[in-house]
Amino acid sequence: MEKNIVGLIGYPLSHTLSPIMHNSVFKKYGMNWEYKVFELKKEELKKFIKKMKQEKIKGVNVTVPYKQEIMKYLDSIDKAAKSVGAVNTIVNKKGKLIGYNTDYIGFEKTLKKYRIDIKGKNVVLFGAGGAAHAICFALKKQKPKIIDIVNIDIPMAENLVKEIKLENYRIWYLKKSEVIDALVKNADFIINATSVGLDKKSNPYKIDKLKKKGIPVYDLIYNPAVTPFLKQAKNKGARIINGIDMLIYQGMESFKLWTGRNSDYDTIVKALKEKGAI
Repeated sequence: MEKNIVGLIGYPLSHTLSPIMHNSVFKKYGMNWEYKVFELKKEELKKFIKKMKQEKIKGVNVTVPYKQEIMKYLDSIDKAAKSVGAVNTIVNKKGKLIGYNTDYIGFEKTLKKYRIDIKGKNVVLFGAGGAAHAICFALKKQKPKIIDIVNIDIPMAENLVKEIKLENYRIWYLKKSEVIDALVKNADFIINATSVGLDKKSNPYKIDKLKKKGIPVYDLIYNPAVTPFLKQAKNKGARIINGIDMLIYQGMESFKLWTGRNSDYDTIVKALKEKGAI
């Protein structure tokens, strides 16, 4: 019997834990499904979409740097994904490709798990790409006092604000270190929604002026588990959280969209621990 195929598209993908997560649940449930990795360069995206329809790939996750780029190739996009302005999950329904966003759900569930209440608080967000869209969509519902968006590309940040329809926000240019220092000193919650640190070499954004002890500092990157960004925060007495739970929760939502069944958090965590991934 032919397997049902799902997978991940993005570039690069050597760091991904998604196959371990999903394949562990398929195995537990005795499902004839397999999760694969499709590492694609930008010029290969359109061809892959055609292949996805022809080969009846049931669905894929979408990661850096294609969460926005992929949208133009889809047949339809879910309302929430449209509002977020980014797609991280595609479902193939009889040859029609539908885009969804489960990242914001993964982030919301992470906030709930760690009891992070940002209502009326100062949030500093590094990044304005696809992941930042999902985070801002979730943050907006929590009604923070201000979201300070720090990015090297100002038009990109302005587009983020426009798409999410943010109201309480400010945009800052990344290179103005004195401004960043002031933001960090006053922050109640700091988030890295960029890929800086993913290669385990890049210099992290400087948050060494952090003053408030015990504030949550969150990095969407989950491999390495403690990024240079989080090391800085830990040294200043912050409460550090990496992106593993957001990855798991968003993946569980994707699993349900593809299969119609609930995934299993405990099975995923066990599989990741057995592989030494967490």
